[in-house]
Amino acid sequence: MTDIRFEIAHSHAQAQSHGRNADRAVFRLLVVLTYPLFLVAAVISRLAPFGRGLMARPASRLSIFAQARRACEASIAFAFQG
Repeated sequence: MTDIRFEIAHSHAQAQSHGRNADRAVFRLLVVLTYPLFLVAAVISRLAPFGRGLMARPASRLSIFAQARRACEASIAFAFQG
């Protein structure tokens, strides 16, 4: 009886682990596919006159690449909530 419970619990844990790994893979794929769009948006926000007012202190800005990655990961994370 104990063996059956262990096997059920173990298979359930494996299924959850597989689901998390699949979610991570999909998340990475979405980041790779959408990062160029966020990079273009970051470049435009830096070059456009309206983009200069978005950051109060220019010295504390992230690099364009870090800004694009942060925006990309934050946006895609909403797809995995709920």
